[in-house]
Amino acid sequence: MAIPARLLESRTSALAGPIACGCGLLAGAAYVVIQDPSDGGFLPCPFRALTGQWCVGCGLTRATHHLFRGNIETALRFNLFVVPVLLMIVLGWLSWMLTASGRPFDWVRRIPPWALAAMVAVGLAYAVVRNLPGVDGLRG
Repeated sequence: MAIPARLLESRTSALAGPIACGCGLLAGAAYVVIQDPSDGGFLPCPFRALTGQWCVGCGLTRATHHLFRGNIETALRFNLFVVPVLLMIVLGWLSWMLTASGRPFDWVRRIPPWALAAMVAVGLAYAVVRNLPGVDGLRG
């Protein structure tokens, strides 16, 4: 059974966004693997630039670099949330790709509200703890 040309064209154009984004993510990941963000060249965190404090996301690029190079301990020192954040990026992209191809995978709606609130609370607690004196091990 042949797929009608209009449906095929519609599906192809729907996939263009996630495919382009996926290519951009892969290119960015390759760059982060090759170029150590600790050597400079990246924009600083606006929160850290304004306050001098570490936010929840500070160190994620450096952590990603070390994680992709197999230095798990160093990656977790830069940011404990590197694995969950990368997993959420992959799941978000996969959900977009599947939805665009006609097979919705809506994992976000399956997360209960209490779990989202817990994630926010844990993130805020982490941001506070990593800024306490003597907790240098959470700052890279």
